[in-house]
Amino acid sequence: MKVWYSFLIITVLLISSSCQKWLELKPENQQVTDDYWANKEEAEAVLGAAYVGLQKAVKDMLIFGDGRGNTLSVAGLVVDMDLIRLKGLSILPSNKLVKWSNFYQIINYANMVLKYAPDVVDRDPSFNQAVMQSYLSEAYFLRALSYFYIVRTFGEAPLLLEPYMDDHAAYEVAKSSKEQIMSQIEHDLTTALANSKEIWPTVWETKGRATKWAIHATLADVYLWMGEYDKAIISCNAVMESGRVGLIQGRINTTNNWFTIFSEGNTNEGIFEIQFDNSKAQNNDLMNMFGASYNWIISNYALSLYAEDTEDIRAFGASYATDLKIWKYLGAEAGTGVPRSFSDQNWIVYRMADIYLMKAEALIMKGESSYPAAIELITAVRTRATISRPLDAGTTELQLLDALLKERAKEFLAEGKRWFDLLRVAQRDNYKYKEYFIEQVLAGNPGAAAPVIRAQLMNENAHYLPIHIDELRFNRLLVQNPYYEHLN
Repeated sequence: MKVWYSFLIITVLLISSSCQKWLELKPENQQVTDDYWANKEEAEAVLGAAYVGLQKAVKDMLIFGDGRGNTLSVAGLVVDMDLIRLKGLSILPSNKLVKWSNFYQIINYANMVLKYAPDVVDRDPSFNQAVMQSYLSEAYFLRALSYFYIVRTFGEAPLLLEPYMDDHAAYEVAKSSKEQIMSQIEHDLTTALANSKEIWPTVWETKGRATKWAIHATLADVYLWMGEYDKAIISCNAVMESGRVGLIQGRINTTNNWFTIFSEGNTNEGIFEIQFDNSKAQNNDLMNMFGASYNWIISNYALSLYAEDTEDIRAFGASYATDLKIWKYLGAEAGTGVPRSFSDQNWIVYRMADIYLMKAEALIMKGESSYPAAIELITAVRTRATISRPLDAGTTELQLLDALLKERAKEFLAEGKRWFDLLRVAQRDNYKYKEYFIEQVLAGNPGAAAPVIRAQLMNENAHYLPIHIDELRFNRLLVQNPYYEHLN
């Protein structure tokens, strides 16, 4: 079977307890072709399968967004050699962690909804235009979010806008440029806005399905990568002025309320969270990745950041524990040592602190006159963390960006953002801050390998992962990332 796209063969799963909470119906082990789309429930089933795909992609989100950053280190009794190589930037195209298949599976489900759901309106009177358009909004969002992870991780990639339906037909597609993919992402998100919902009937749906605020949050992130700072601010303002989400209180009496963002999930802070629920057999790999036979611990660099402010409620007992494990994913309560019973904590893609700090970044990039407003937003996040020391942000663009990125490192430890944050800032204005980027990456990879990593990162193609060798083998139109083309 053609491996690079075999994941696109759409056999929607049987009804099972691993499905999304809101999903009740799925077709029984049948290929989803154009004669399948008969009613609303079948359209909903395929859309639901795309959300289930997000559950499967959480490990990828962590590894792609944090694995090569400087806030996590690899440790444990048994550690995957592919993970060690990825962390040390010694990556081969055969590394099993450099696969994009989970995201393309989501994309294909979304493409199917976009292509076939409109036809269901004529077949099922209960599936009216308004409901159909709402489903399309979700599909556009899911496709855009998936491509956003792909383009930030691999750079160039195939841009598929039609569903793949036939396992027996050749399906070979060349890569599109980063610019083309980003343009499509922007198009999908702005299209999704038109028919998006502000809230859903339940809290977990409002946090776990596409909403206007989730779309705006993603747009703000996309615009930061595109250098469209005014547009990023507009999207951030839309979320901040929505009245639907906000920064939750950091401490309530003696309780670390910030920790509830992770221990409870679906707080008022959350904008888009991938939902898990052990009672429905929906669990994730976070306790495996950070727990008993753990792979990831907090890095010495991240420890040094938290050490700057002993008041920070996000530090010891919240983000990390005495054994340096990531407590926000392992603990039931902050500072108690009481572990979670199950690995069903939500994976948070966007929350309100992200909006504050993305807007601050956009303001910094707009120039010196906007620096005070940016500092005010960063300070709001620090104040929520109970830090009383005034922010020393410096006076230059790079000094302010460094202060911002340090705050993001502490606020979003192990949330799949650090590598993306460093790369986004580095590549602006023809890699104006490449040296800063290299120094930051080296802070998470100290030791004898540092000179090799420095030389490697001078090549901008090395900032992206290779296309897995299996994908190249079965799609003859794919061309390897130039940095890896001579590596076996």
